[in-house]
Amino acid sequence: MNGERLCVLLAGTLIGWLERDGRADQPSFTYEPEYVRSGTVALSARLPLTTATTPSRGVAPFLHGLLPESESTRERWAIRTGTNADDPFGMLASMGWDCPGAVQFCRPGDISLLVSRPGDHVEVSEADLARRLRDVRQDPASWTMPAEHWSLGGQQEKFALARIGGRWHEAHGAAPTTHIIKPGIRHLQNQAVVEHVTMSAAAALGLDIAASMFMRFEDEWAIVVERFDRYAIDGGEIGRLNQEDFCQALGRMPSAKYEQRGAPTLGDMVRVIRQESTRQESDILALADFLIINVVAGAPDGHSKSISILRLVGNTWVAPLYDLATGLVYDSRDVDRSVAVSAGGRLPAFVRGSGTRPQSLWAYPLTC
Repeated sequence: MNGERLCVLLAGTLIGWLERDGRADQPSFTYEPEYVRSGTVALSARLPLTTATTPSRGVAPFLHGLLPESESTRERWAIRTGTNADDPFGMLASMGWDCPGAVQFCRPGDISLLVSRPGDHVEVSEADLARRLRDVRQDPASWTMPAEHWSLGGQQEKFALARIGGRWHEAHGAAPTTHIIKPGIRHLQNQAVVEHVTMSAAAALGLDIAASMFMRFEDEWAIVVERFDRYAIDGGEIGRLNQEDFCQALGRMPSAKYEQRGAPTLGDMVRVIRQESTRQESDILALADFLIINVVAGAPDGHSKSISILRLVGNTWVAPLYDLATGLVYDSRDVDRSVAVSAGGRLPAFVRGSGTRPQSLWAYPLTC
C-alpha cells in the first residue's frame, strides 16, 4: 500500500496496522498474520481475528471511541498534531501512545519508543496539580501537557496521571497512566463530589464500581478515579488491560451513545455479553446493576459508553462501572433525569419526591 501506516500494538505487542491512501482518507485495519495465527485476543468484538482487512466503516467507531468527544479539545489536539479534528489517524499517531485499554498507536519510525523505551514518569507537586486543575477549569480544552501522548474518550474535561509510591507523576512519552482526574462539569455545582458520593454509595451497596477519591490540591478539588484497565507488575511497572465500551463493541460512533440517537439498546448489550463474555451469568447481573443503579440514582449519563468490557486471553467480562453521578441534587431544568438506556423499550426516569418505581426493569428479558 502506497499510503500512510500506523503500528497498532496491544499490551506492547505489534498486532496490526492502520492504513490509508491519503490524508483525506479514513483508515482501514489489518491484523498481522502471525498475530492471527497465535489466536490470542481480538482488539474488539467488531474486529475479530482474521487476515482480511477491515474497511474504514468497520474500524471508525473503535478509533473515535478512543478520542475526546469535546470538539474544542479535538481541535486543540488537531493543531498540536498538524491534522484536523475529524482525523483519528492523525491524532492517534501522536496522542495514541497511551489509550483506553491496552491498545497503542504510533508511526513505524516511533515503534522503538513504545516497545524498548516506553517513556518516563515525572513527579509533579500538589501546586502543579492545582495549577493544572485551574487551567482546565478556565480552558476546558487544555487536557494534556506537551510531553504527554495519552488519549481518553468522553466529553468531560479531564487529565490522566500515574500514581507511583503514593506520589503523582505525569506520564511522558508512552508511559502508562493509572488515574483520571476530573474537576467536575462546570455548569453543575459541586459535580465532582456528587459523582464521588454516588459511586461510593453504589460500591457500598455491593456493586462493582471503579475506585474513586475526592481530593484537594491546594484550593482545587477533583474526583480522582483509579483506572481499572491498569494493573501493577512485579518490579513497579504498570501493565495495561484490553478494554472497549459497548458503543465500540457494537460498532456505534460516540456521537450516538444515547439511545434516543440510535445508540445500543439494553438488548444489544445483552447480545454482546452472550456472544463475548466468559462469565455470562455474572455479567448479565452486572448489566442489570448498571441499569438499576442509574435509575435509582437518577443518573442521566448511564449510556453505552459508561459501561465497558475487559478482554484477556480466554477471558472477557464486564468492567467495573464508572461515570456514575446522580442528577437528583440538581434542578430538573438543568439535568434530564431520563436514563440513557431503555428497559423494555422505555426510558425510565426518577423525579425527586414523586415515588416513581422503575417497574419496567423487572420485566426485561435479562436471563442468559
